[in-house]
Amino acid sequence: MSSQKVFTKDIFHGLPEFPEHDGKSYTAIVAGANGITGAHIVRALAESPSRWKTIYALSRRPPQSKLPSNVEHISIDLLEDPKTIAQKLRDRGVRADYAFFAAYIQPPPKPNEGLWSDVTETERVNVLLLKNFLDALALSKSLPKRFLLQTGGKHYGVHIGPTLTPMEESDPRYVREGNFYFSQEDLLWKWCEIHHVEWNVTRPGFIVGAVRDAAINIVYGLAIYASVQKELGKKLEFPADIAAWEAEKHLSSALLIGYHAEWAVLTDGVKNQALNISDDSLFTYGKFWPIFASWYGIDYQIPEQDPAKYQKVLMPRSPPPRGFGGPGEINLSWSFEGWAAQPEVREAWKRLKARHSLVENRDPFENAKDYLGMVDIDVLGPWGRSLSMGKNRKLGWHGYVDSHDALFKTIGELADLKMVPPVPGRRENHIHYHGY
Repeated sequence: MSSQKVFTKDIFHGLPEFPEHDGKSYTAIVAGANGITGAHIVRALAESPSRWKTIYALSRRPPQSKLPSNVEHISIDLLEDPKTIAQKLRDRGVRADYAFFAAYIQPPPKPNEGLWSDVTETERVNVLLLKNFLDALALSKSLPKRFLLQTGGKHYGVHIGPTLTPMEESDPRYVREGNFYFSQEDLLWKWCEIHHVEWNVTRPGFIVGAVRDAAINIVYGLAIYASVQKELGKKLEFPADIAAWEAEKHLSSALLIGYHAEWAVLTDGVKNQALNISDDSLFTYGKFWPIFASWYGIDYQIPEQDPAKYQKVLMPRSPPPRGFGGPGEINLSWSFEGWAAQPEVREAWKRLKARHSLVENRDPFENAKDYLGMVDIDVLGPWGRSLSMGKNRKLGWHGYVDSHDALFKTIGELADLKMVPPVPGRRENHIHYHGY
């Protein structure tokens, strides 16, 4: 009978200890180290310098904050030729025991269509990122013991309609092609078989984390919305129906993803496994909305009660990813992306930006589809997005964070980065519902 020690750190609970790996002085390479997940994988590993002697952080742009002493940045564009990437790795003497891949490029959407509408280009560019990196590792003779690829909830089709829920790692692929995560998995598995490398694939939900550059960051959009509503003296309104208000939608803290990634690659019994990763915290926007409003000291509104006030949007896929039934239906009374186009909203943001000395080279309203449109994608859909953590628990993972705590902490970190105004800070865990 084996035993396992876990500990609490800040808002994170049930984190694993690795006594058998302490003092091993491993090296790691993290591709996509400036992204929302890559940055937090680096952060999680760097907390244990006796285990991780050197962490090579790969990204096109240099990091925008001071790196820990055991982290070395290497400027690499993964769209370059693999031979060029391999030479840069050789020049820096990279010999990685473990590799983590969290690089992602979000291509522009097709005209007048949704954020992920250009499926062909999204697959082409993101599969190419991974292929170039894998080829470069082989060319530079820096084959790791274990390679971890992060994909996400789109593996299950949450972005195009109702899925089998709770979503489990053993669920069948809902399409034969058209999802780049499937192509990435197939590429990785073949490469690992050829080079005798172990692998992991991890699948988070919508990610909660603070970084300057992120193609997908719902917290940034949520914080912008609440800050502007407070500035305008308005309530925290909710754009979707009661079904979306009550739907369970698991979130994934970026730092917990980092701790989980470390556990996955260091745990022998987890090799060659795909794993979900969520906060393991039950979450609905209905429970969060009153609490969110309380942080900003403003009131909130429940969903619109008059059916005539809603616009119905049908998702294009029928049957949806669960394999039966009609297409996903969204009922919205307004959208965050549409809200962002209002002149009074933009003027309020300009005032907030000046008052709080927010970063000058960033205007989220110029890319409203990326930030506010991303919030629409998560909030408006009325289908559940529950990620089962059962397989993880059976394999020994017990990490947990309350998603409300993760959201509050992340908005504070975004404020520290001068991306959003600070949260006034009022936190109430028990809010009474009321109608308007």
